[in-house]
Amino acid sequence: MKCTESLFRKLAVAPLLLCILLSGSAFAKDKPHPAEAFYQKGLQLSQELDWTSATEEFQKAVALKPDHKLAHANLGVALSQLGHHKLALLAFEKALALGYDTAALRYNRGASFARLNLLAEAETEYKAALKLNPRLVRADYELGVIYLLQNRRDEVLEQVKILYRRNRKLAQQLHSQAPPGYKIMSISDGGTLKGQVKMIGETPRVRAFNLIHSPNIEFCTRMSDGKGHRLLRDYVVSNEGGLQDTVVAIRAVPKGKPFASQMQTFHIARCHSDKYAIGIRNGEDLLVENTDPINHEIATYEFAGKNITQLAYKTVLPHSTQIRDAFVREDVEEFTIKCNLHPFLQTHGFIVDNPYYAVTDKDGRFSIENIPPGTYEVVAWHTYSPTQKATITISSNSESSVEFTFDAKEVRRKLYQDDIKGYRFNTMYDSPVTYQGDVRVDDPIEILQDFSEAEERYLSDSGPGLIRAVPAPGSEIVE
Repeated sequence: MKCTESLFRKLAVAPLLLCILLSGSAFAKDKPHPAEAFYQKGLQLSQELDWTSATEEFQKAVALKPDHKLAHANLGVALSQLGHHKLALLAFEKALALGYDTAALRYNRGASFARLNLLAEAETEYKAALKLNPRLVRADYELGVIYLLQNRRDEVLEQVKILYRRNRKLAQQLHSQAPPGYKIMSISDGGTLKGQVKMIGETPRVRAFNLIHSPNIEFCTRMSDGKGHRLLRDYVVSNEGGLQDTVVAIRAVPKGKPFASQMQTFHIARCHSDKYAIGIRNGEDLLVENTDPINHEIATYEFAGKNITQLAYKTVLPHSTQIRDAFVREDVEEFTIKCNLHPFLQTHGFIVDNPYYAVTDKDGRFSIENIPPGTYEVVAWHTYSPTQKATITISSNSESSVEFTFDAKEVRRKLYQDDIKGYRFNTMYDSPVTYQGDVRVDDPIEILQDFSEAEERYLSDSGPGLIRAVPAPGSEIVE
């Protein structure tokens, strides 16, 4: 409640004063009324945040001219800033009776009602403000706070959706205060879900990024295929068909174990992330660790079908850390964090609503423990393949299993330049500085990313559990 009151205190004055200051003098065409001097003085003192003196001036103005509606309105603002909300409401009511009805005045009336814990009246005023000005985002936010104080979670989340389109910062602030749908409690008879994710068909090709475009070519080429490319394997498939880096998540578990207490990390080393895929809550913080001696321009994105929106973009300095958030639109399932200078540096996140999820290992296997008994939907998600779904039943203190199979023919990656034919170029230069004029930083270790066209081919006719086909010398691989 203290946080809410602080926010009311910050916001209550701005909209109304702005509106009135733009209105000018109420007596511009005639000889100024003696009340006008007190009114203008009150406005000046309000801008200086001298609310006590401003109150006195507005009171003098309305004493001389009781029908001065703007003076009554601003008197209400000044009184509310002094914490005299009952008196403020009387002043606002007088302004309304005189015909002054604006979105800003309704907003300020709502703020005073809220501070008096008259939540129903505050709700009415905020809705009236939004009817007069649908783009008054502060009123949308405060209306969400009213719903929050009344434990109306669904309405709070609806306000978050509205704010997300207009003011993401306020949407995030309201979302962070909303009670979670998932409840934490101890589970004494939980079960376990184990299984494997497989891929059938020809393993999707590795992506190759031409390092000649890198702004830090002298550093980035220390990890390459030796021919001027950084390789990124979106699909890592074992010889038995197990698919790595797939998020398996159980949907709509209402209660159970807590989320991990330690913040997840986006660890950067040699322009490479240590995690390709993660599960992450909407609004969860993520620690960015840059161990490289170069800058990274780290951006975050939300993916809603074909719509991709960049959420944030900020430089991460060498050997430094930052905290980013994964706050996305309510209907979004995918969150990506990547470097806009080095596009091969990326991690893909699947938005989860509970801690019952896992990321598959190198064999495509996973295990999720301490699951409350019940029947659930479970999904297997990979950023470039259609999501797979299944229904499972978890019994008390028992183990269940499930398998998912992805088809390589359904991979939906965008087109990338992946021509890995080329010549190895010298990664050392005579110049001691980069093209940007900075001192060149060379990684003392060079890592060659091995790539064999033959070894990447994967038979597609035998189903899961197939073996890579290595052609005999001289045989041709059909593209």
